[in-house]
Amino acid sequence: MEVTYSANPGEAMSWLKISPVEVLPGETASIPVTLVVPSNAGSGENYVILTAGGAHFDVRFSVGVPPPQECVAAGYTAPAGTSPLVFLWLIVPVVIILGVFWVWRRLAGRE
Repeated sequence: MEVTYSANPGEAMSWLKISPVEVLPGETASIPVTLVVPSNAGSGENYVILTAGGAHFDVRFSVGVPPPQECVAAGYTAPAGTSPLVFLWLIVPVVIILGVFWVWRRLAGRE
């Protein structure tokens, strides 16, 4: 039996890349679904209803925001990104340099 796919809304199929697969009755198959985010996509959470072989699946995803609650509940962990502490380490030297410069100018003004 060939498994066919459709999505609601229909334009979501341009974001989902799914290889056609044939599964014999009573057999199982692992079907990878790839999400291809267009370069002009806006940030936000979205979902589509994917229909495969008559069964409906709720596919949720997010772009530029934290993962949907359903993903977190299922044990999804986001890939490691830049830690906010990196920005702190970038700001601290600038503040120190500005402080030293300010003190130096104050001391130079007294002479």
